[in-house]
Amino acid sequence: MPGVSVRGLSQEKRRQLAVNLTRVLALYRSILDAYIIEFFTDSLWGTLPSSWQEALDGLKPPQLATLLLGMPREGEEIRYRSVWPLTLLALKSTACALAFTRTPGFQTPSEFLENPSQSSRLAAPFRKHVKPKKQHEIRRLGELVKKLSDLTGCTQVVDVGSGQGHLSRFMSLGLGLMVKSLEGNQRLVERAQRLDQELLQALDKMEKRHPNIRATRVTTSRSGPPAATGSGCPLGPAGPRESCGGLLQLGPPAGPTSGDADSARPAALSPGARLLC
Repeated sequence: MPGVSVRGLSQEKRRQLAVNLTRVLALYRSILDAYIIEFFTDSLWGTLPSSWQEALDGLKPPQLATLLLGMPREGEEIRYRSVWPLTLLALKSTACALAFTRTPGFQTPSEFLENPSQSSRLAAPFRKHVKPKKQHEIRRLGELVKKLSDLTGCTQVVDVGSGQGHLSRFMSLGLGLMVKSLEGNQRLVERAQRLDQELLQALDKMEKRHPNIRATRVTTSRSGPPAATGSGCPLGPAGPRESCGGLLQLGPPAGPTSGDADSARPAALSPGARLLC
């Protein structure tokens, strides 16, 4: 399946593609938003049009995948055991026409030319336990958030659904932002806290080996004093006001600031400081 590639499309064509995708997603939202378990708990099969049920009933998963996802190559035919309703055929044709290509149409990012597993633009402590794709994502997203924060004068960043805290740690310790992380999965919170401890140990070793390479001051384009960074570890289900217990604390605790409910928590770095990356 060749699929759609946005490369080479004009701004107007990209906008039209987005409109078409939104229309299709809205039309079939009840199917797309459903979890697999709901097929059994909410009887999703019964919500399908009766003509769809007649066409799909009795098909084995491989057959279903071939008929729904397969597109015939030149000279090839896909045989249906019965006549499918036009609405189902229309959905299949529309999905195939709007699907993005799975063929890479881009060059390897320059940060992975030297080592495909390690981003050269991300410091070693932030690469640990992070796959290359995620390394690229947290660097790009973190730098974007930093740029927007500087432009808008934003002093705090909230990472909702922070998972293992990779992005939060990079924004806090790598870019000097005050970050508050929220995560409802207790296992991910505990994992993030362990990674926080590992990062602390790695930073301690780096400072001992290279005393002259420590967290350095960086200037900020915002008016007024730069904000102290917050802890990079996610807050658990107990609530957004619960402290992380001082994880990622590299300097003395920062004094409380007005209007910040979490201001009593220790700072991850001294104000305006960041790890070289």
